[in-house]
Amino acid sequence: MAINTTPKEKAAGGLHTTTATAINDLDFPTAERNDKAFSTLRAGYALKGHTLHRTDPADGPVTYWAERWGLVRYLPTLHDAALFLAQIGGRL
Repeated sequence: MAINTTPKEKAAGGLHTTTATAINDLDFPTAERNDKAFSTLRAGYALKGHTLHRTDPADGPVTYWAERWGLVRYLPTLHDAALFLAQIGGRL
């Protein structure tokens, strides 16, 4: 007995495989990589109970600040933000 199936149908019990493509961050422009770095740091700060903010990149040079319990710490660069995260016990 033959089973007629169309190409859209799958046979019962067949394995369904998908191919996942990895995204290489080097494929994105530099500005998008900086946004990824900021988002990663922001998540690290959130895990430690802090919030990390930044000025709008469209307005000029970007500066950062961390906040917790109404206290603010100015962080001039993303590197300084990473160092402060390490100081408060966070990990990247």
